[in-house]
Amino acid sequence: MCSGKLILKVDGENLSKFLNILIFNKILLKLHSKQDNSVIISISTRYFRKVTKIAKRTKCKVSIVEKKGIYFYLKQITLCKMITVVLCILFLIIFNQFIFDIVFINHGSTDVLLNKKIKEKLYQYDVKPFMLKNKIDEKKLETKLLADLNDLMWVKVKREGARLFVEYVERETVQIENKKGRIFAASSGIIKRIVLKSGNLLVKEGDTVVFGQLLVDNKVTSKDGIEYYEDANAQIEAITFYNVSTAFSIPLYQKEYISKTTLPYIVLGDREIKLKNVVTKNENCDKIKIKEYKLSPLPIKVEIFEIKRYKLKKFVPTLEQIKEKAQKECDVKFAAITKSKKILNVLSIRTYIKVKKEKNEIRLIECKRDYECLEEIAIKK
Repeated sequence: MCSGKLILKVDGENLSKFLNILIFNKILLKLHSKQDNSVIISISTRYFRKVTKIAKRTKCKVSIVEKKGIYFYLKQITLCKMITVVLCILFLIIFNQFIFDIVFINHGSTDVLLNKKIKEKLYQYDVKPFMLKNKIDEKKLETKLLADLNDLMWVKVKREGARLFVEYVERETVQIENKKGRIFAASSGIIKRIVLKSGNLLVKEGDTVVFGQLLVDNKVTSKDGIEYYEDANAQIEAITFYNVSTAFSIPLYQKEYISKTTLPYIVLGDREIKLKNVVTKNENCDKIKIKEYKLSPLPIKVEIFEIKRYKLKKFVPTLEQIKEKAQKECDVKFAAITKSKKILNVLSIRTYIKVKKEKNEIRLIECKRDYECLEEIAIKK
């Protein structure tokens, strides 16, 4: 594999016999020059011993003219150089296996306190400098940080070289300033599309903006350097992130109806007269209006209710039912949170469910859902 090449000078009277024996023994050679009693050939180092034996048999003299190839180059390298090269390679391999620094990137205003909180959490997870890269699970870390730190709306963990990068978006806390004629961000997110109609645009597509940030100013400078004010108008779409959580205890209780009866009432103004005596005190009952009759023009009406008695029955749901209930409750909360928002599309949803047990029985279910949305975030103030 690392064989070199030798250029030999062969002197003797039986050169033709010498060359024929080489060819007969399948020794590969290259003929450079030939004279009456000398010849110059090149062979691989692995054939050198055979060539010298054949030369001895044919009474020829062999001398080495030149040595070429990796084999001879490696032989020239000293032991000290070899050790140095090996140590450097080992150092690079070892260096590439470890994390030596953790870098925090906040897509918004820098928050030293939140950086410190994230760092403390990472240390609790045994993620710290001088640890092996292969022990870091980026997706698992993202899930843990979002679950344990309510200040985070979005987080991304990635390894690059000898450093661990933690990118995040802080949850909205800043209130939008009320300034007429300018456009602010109604939500935090990453800008996807901008249609500017008027005003001075301060951001571009791909920028990360925070809740309340000024996006389009009403102060404009013309090409001649003249400053003037105009009503800002723009359509700005962004990728936004929402985190919704819910929790409920197990077992659940569901109604099991045991009887029902109808009960008519006569309503005179603000007074109700019960036409049938039904005892409902200290009982679980649902009272449902099923019919109503008005006796115009008098302020009298007849209302008929259905009284349904029930008892509460313990209900231990399956894992699928738990997931369905948790997701449904989160979706209801998400709809309430975004009622005043301009959500164009929900791009993706990630669900995290935590189960707490007591004596090997499920007692509490906690669910968090992260919604990634396409949203119109421009709000004029």
